[in-house]
Amino acid sequence: MTQTKRIFIIGHSGAGKGVLAQGVAEKLGWKFIDSDFSLAPSIGRAAKEVIGEQGEEAFQRCLSEILSYQLTQENIVVTTDDSIVSSEKNRNILASEFSIYLKVSTPVQLDRIAHNRPLLPVVDYKGFLDNLHRERDALFEQSARFSLNSDDNDLESHIQTVLNFTE
Repeated sequence: MTQTKRIFIIGHSGAGKGVLAQGVAEKLGWKFIDSDFSLAPSIGRAAKEVIGEQGEEAFQRCLSEILSYQLTQENIVVTTDDSIVSSEKNRNILASEFSIYLKVSTPVQLDRIAHNRPLLPVVDYKGFLDNLHRERDALFEQSARFSLNSDDNDLESHIQTVLNFTE
């Protein structure tokens, strides 16, 4: 571990960010920090719909403050809220750090988060998640150093891939 001081795991809810981050942190002997609130997938609506434009702006500012604080820490592996890439400031910060986009397809995502269906009624939850993918996938890509696809559930291989990239 020469220069990597922080690792950020970004991606959609249900990708397995927390499991990967915990595994990597354990192997490195680093601290795991869970900053993933999974707001939109948990409520089944975009944050803007629930908390309004100003509420979403405040939420994004809060995410930026959390992210900025984490930049003062070393030897940490951090999961982020899936909406973190909605802010250009956050995308720029993540792109300057060691960030990994953990991809997940909508069908696998639906299966993994089936136990945590939205609190508010959503007629087409798959469509809602597909829309989040359309809005955010490219933003995740531009914010990350590299991507891993978690659909295969190969946690050990993914942990090793991250470790190989940090050496």
